[in-house]
Amino acid sequence: MEKQLEIKLNFLTTYAIISTLIFGSVLLFSFNNKTNNENFDEITVKRINVISEDGSLRMVLSNETRQHPGRVNGKDLDDRERPAGLLFFNDEGDECGGVIYSGKTEDGKTYSGMSFTMDQYKEDQVIQILNSESYIDGKENISRGILISDLPTGSDLMTRMDSIKGIQEKLKNMSEEEANKLMSEIGNSLGSKQRLFIGRTKNNNSGLYLSDPDGKQKIKIYVDENGTPKFDVLDNNGVYKNILENN
Repeated sequence: MEKQLEIKLNFLTTYAIISTLIFGSVLLFSFNNKTNNENFDEITVKRINVISEDGSLRMVLSNETRQHPGRVNGKDLDDRERPAGLLFFNDEGDECGGVIYSGKTEDGKTYSGMSFTMDQYKEDQVIQILNSESYIDGKENISRGILISDLPTGSDLMTRMDSIKGIQEKLKNMSEEEANKLMSEIGNSLGSKQRLFIGRTKNNNSGLYLSDPDGKQKIKIYVDENGTPKFDVLDNNGVYKNILENN
């Protein structure tokens, strides 16, 4: 009897070990099978990260709470509020553009917008397709269009931000006039310069607006809020002249 019991125990032990090994192998294979493709009819998530084969980040689809703060020179920016949307990252893992959107009415004030941007290498956005709306106390503020801007060639966002932070400390000990002058100089040397805008402006004009390399608007071809067509050119004296009226 004892011999038979011992044989049964040995059999059960062997069976348990073999079953465990087989089950473990199946699990290991299922988790490590890189060619495995899953099909889903629907998924509900708060954030999706798309990565390269080497694990580097290429795309983030997220709600506003979990949105990526941005990355330049391989370094994440400080945590900040960002809308829900889709962010793109280049081959080096730096943010290079995205699509963001928001919209809500709160305390009788409505804000809504969507933006598709493309960034300069290691810098901020230089191309933007934008819709921005606000409705406050019965007044509307709407801007819709395509913007093209310039940033200093060869600059990078992190260095530019560090420079601005250093200058902000100096502003604390300056008079308002001195501070405004310095901020103007910073804007001219480090800031973004809008070169082109096509669309609807906040004052309800619709047209094409062209600026020089310093960001100064030189040509405006548009229809104003009253439906009047205009072709304004900035002369050497800094005065706009409507070419259509002069002709």
